[in-house]
Formats: sequence, C-alpha cells, structure tokens
Amino acid sequence: MTSVLADPSSPITVFLADPPPPVENTWAAPAIAIPLAVAIGILLFVILKKTRGSVRTTSDFLIAGRKITVPQNTLAFATAPIMYSTMVIITGHIALNGFDAVLLLTAFTMSMVVSLLIYAGPLRNVGGHTLGDLFALRADERTARTASAVVVLLTYVMFLIVTMAALAFVIYRLFGLESLPAVAAVTIVVGLIIVLYVFMGGMLGVTRMLMVKAVLVIAIVAVLTVFALAKYNLNVFSLLEDAQANAKPDKRGYDLLGPGRLFAEGSTRSAPPEADPWVHLSKVFSIVVGTAGIPFLFMRNYAVRSGRDARTSVGWASMLVVGFYACMSLLGLGAVAILGGKEIGVIAAHRDTTLPKLADELGGPAMVGALGAVSLLVVAAVLAALLINVVTSISKDLNVVRGRKLDPDAELKAIRRNVAIIGIVSVVAGVAMLPVLTHVFIPTAIDLGGAAVLPAVVYSLYWRRFNTAGLKWAVYGGIAVTMFLVVFSNGVSGDEAAIFADADFKFVDFEPGLVSIPVAFLLGYIGTITSSERNDAAFAEMQVRALTGAVIPARKEAPVDGADQIDREIPVPSEAR
Repeated sequence: MTSVLADPSSPITVFLADPPPPVENTWAAPAIAIPLAVAIGILLFVILKKTRGSVRTTSDFLIAGRKITVPQNTLAFATAPIMYSTMVIITGHIALNGFDAVLLLTAFTMSMVVSLLIYAGPLRNVGGHTLGDLFALRADERTARTASAVVVLLTYVMFLIVTMAALAFVIYRLFGLESLPAVAAVTIVVGLIIVLYVFMGGMLGVTRMLMVKAVLVIAIVAVLTVFALAKYNLNVFSLLEDAQANAKPDKRGYDLLGPGRLFAEGSTRSAPPEADPWVHLSKVFSIVVGTAGIPFLFMRNYAVRSGRDARTSVGWASMLVVGFYACMSLLGLGAVAILGGKEIGVIAAHRDTTLPKLADELGGPAMVGALGAVSLLVVAAVLAALLINVVTSISKDLNVVRGRKLDPDAELKAIRRNVAIIGIVSVVAGVAMLPVLTHVFIPTAIDLGGAAVLPAVVYSLYWRRFNTAGLKWAVYGGIAVTMFLVVFSNGVSGDEAAIFADADFKFVDFEPGLVSIPVAFLLGYIGTITSSERNDAAFAEMQVRALTGAVIPARKEAPVDGADQIDREIPVPSEAR
C-alpha cells in the first residue's frame, strides 16, 4: 500500500512512500457518495444503539453471549476476505494479469475451506474467548496466554496500519478529496466513529455491522456484474473475447485468459526469471494457509451457539465468497473489455482506479457514489473487527498473565475503557503512519498467521504429546523465522517499491510464508519432543471439549479461566456435534 500523505520534498526518504503518481480523477461523485456514507453511518448507529441494551456481561460484549445465529455468522464471516485489496485493487490486477490474478483471488476462498476442515467446530466447542483459552488447555497458562497476546497484538498493529491507509485511499480516490490534510482529518473522523460503534455494541454490534457490509457490498458488486454482462446481452463469451482483444499486450506473448502473465518466467522485477513461478506460487500457498491463521478471524467461531453452527456458517460463507469473487473476476475482465487496455492502471499505484472507472462507465455518478460509500464501509468494518479482537485479547489474556481478577461489573467497564483507549490511540497512530511505506505489512501479517498461529492450533487440537515447550517453539519460532525472512525479502530491499529502495541485501525472492510456515510446524515438533513435559489428561480434556462442547476438567478443579458460564454448563451433545 503506497501512501497518500508522503511529502516528496521531505529530506526523509527512507521509510517514506512517494505519493501516487497524479491521475485525473474523472469519476469521483462526492455529492452522492457523502450523503450515502452518512446515511449508512446513521443506519449503523440506529442498529448498534438497539444492541446496547443486550450487552450486560463481558460475554455479551466480547462474544455476543454466544448467541449469533448461523445466518448472521455466515454473512459476517463472508466479509472476512472482502477488503479494499480484494475488491477495489484486485479489479485492476485481474484486468492486467487475467487468469493468473484470478488464481491468487481464489486462494482466499481456499483458506476458508482450510479453517472449516481444521478448527471451526472444535475451536468453538473448546470455548473461551481467545486463542489463549485453547493454548492453556495444553500448556502452562501464563505462557499460553502470553503467546496468544503477542500474536494478536503483532498482527493487529500490521493490519491496523494498512487498514487506516486503505481508509485514506477510499476517501482520496472515491470521494475526490484532494487536500491531503483533509484526507487525514476525515480518516481520523471515520476511525473514531468506528471506535464509538464498537464501544456501543461490542461483538454483537460488530457482527451486525459486518452483516450490513455483506448485504451492501454483495448487492453493488452483483449490480455492476449484471450491468457489465448486459452490455454483451449476458453473453459471457463475448465479454471474454473483447477482454482478450483489448488487453495490454504481454511482451512474453502470454494471453490474458491463459496462464503465464504472473506464473511464468520474467513476470517480476526483482527476482531471477527462473524464480518467478515460485514467487507467485508461494503467494498462493501463504494466502491459503496464512489467512486461515489470522487471529481476528478466529473470534467469529467463539460467538456462535455450537460447533455445528460454526462449521455450517463457515461452509455457507465460503460459498458466498466464491460467488462474490466470481463477480469480481468478471468485473476485472469486463473492465479491460469495456474500457480498453489504455484505461487500466498499469502501475500498482493506479490499479485501484479501474473499478471506479468501470462503475462510472456502467452507471454514471450514481453508481460511483454508491461504490464510494460501500467501499468506505468495507474498510471501516475491518477496523471494527480488528479492534474487538485486540480488546478481547488484552482484557482476557493479559489480565490472566497479570493475575488480575475483576468482578463482572468492573470487568465490563474496564473492557469498554480499553475499547476507547486502544481505539483512539490506534486511529491517531494509524493516521500518523500514513506517510510510511507499509505495503509489506499485509503479506507479513498473513505469513505470521500461518507460521505463528496455525501450527500451535493444529498441535493443540490434534497432537497428544504437545506441551508448553512446543507451544513456545511454534509461536515464537514462527515469528522469528518469518520476520527474519521478511527483512531479507524484496519488500525491504532490492526493489524500487521496497522500504530501502536504494539498497539490496535481499536473498528471499519468494513469499516468506513458503518457508516459515513449514519451519514453524517443525519447530513445534522439535520443541515438544525435546521436553519431558507430557499431560495426557489435558489432551483427553481438550478432546472431550472439542468433540462435544462439554467441560469436564481432567487436571484442574475448575474450568480453564476464560470460559464463561455458558461453557460451564454441559450442553446437550446433539447441539455441539
């Protein structure tokens, strides 16, 4: 993500992003986008105000009292992979790279299938509020909760910075606000409104915000897709023929609709030609495995009523996302077919202009204004999900580490206070980071999900021998290996878009997750078998909880700290399976 606020005259060039090259904004319709955005904001306020009365306990605030239904969770979960990059930027990416860009997009759907198969049901049945609750069943509690908090905070900071940059870009591109100080000011205002919404509604409010996002974004993308197909009398083949005919020629001779533009040799600037296929295949692998381990996505599983509901909602959500991405693929190819190759942003900084240009061509200012308002909600809802996740980890995991035990009323007040403090600091810090090169943060956060979270989750759920040492080796080893490889990747040096563009000390051309994720699994194994610690009773307890949802403590007198009253009641087995 490049910056919209970098000052090209500044003497500080290291870490600072050049502003996007100027482009004539002929599509922005602020007279329509602003009223629609305000209307959506008011609608959300009314919805969240009604939820506030139902938030009476910490469980209500953090996990919606585990009362989220399958339809609600399906819509909310479906929005997880719908972000600025996978909606606005991806359109230009597909228009330029065709088939290969579509393959990258489908990797996000595959990650949802991975989460469905591996942990959705068992994680909900284990209960609790955070990853620390699962880890604590298999390891020393203080160590487990510290590891959970470290991973959550690290990924939160990375996603937060890029999310705030995406907010600024929506305001800059789709609302036509060209004054950079004004962009920063509006970004702060929008961010603070989201903090207020999370403060009011907690997890239930965030869920309903995500549901509104799902309905609106799916609706506008569906309408755009119908409009694009209508230009070809609903004949997809005619659209594809024009896309191929109008595509920007590839110097290596690869067609837009065939493989090769990304996955063949000579597709990247900084990698040796023979390494290019591995560069992009490693991205697919990291997205599939890494996205399944992103902490803020785990929370959706805690909020539903049973493990069956968790599995069902993830399954239906993945099918919704498949349909959504099919529409995005058609829009990307439709953009080059309808607009022509010359109207597609060739450089990365201009790829986010393709979708608004297409919307303007298909529906005029009204469509672009609606797209701007919905895009603002797309990004804002991600910020809300991130905030409730980090507050939950701080309120639960860190309080246990610090030995703090609050009465229910005091704990709820402390949680709301954490939302306000963390939210305000995050918004201000995120805007302050807008001039900084942050494009490396999103892939790094995804790699960390696969390397620092997924091995620990898989081993905790399925390996009897797993222990405290294995947890530390998997989590901290995964973090260390990932960060080491990122430092020596082309995101940091050896590329014109790198943080240190004038230096070249990289030796990693592929996505670091390709190595760090398998290594993290190996480290978790080595750490476990080299330790004498073993607790088969803890594994038996975890299995009972994961398979049935019933809490039958095998090694302690009380359930693991963090499980609420709902978890202490042994549910009817048919509900949990």
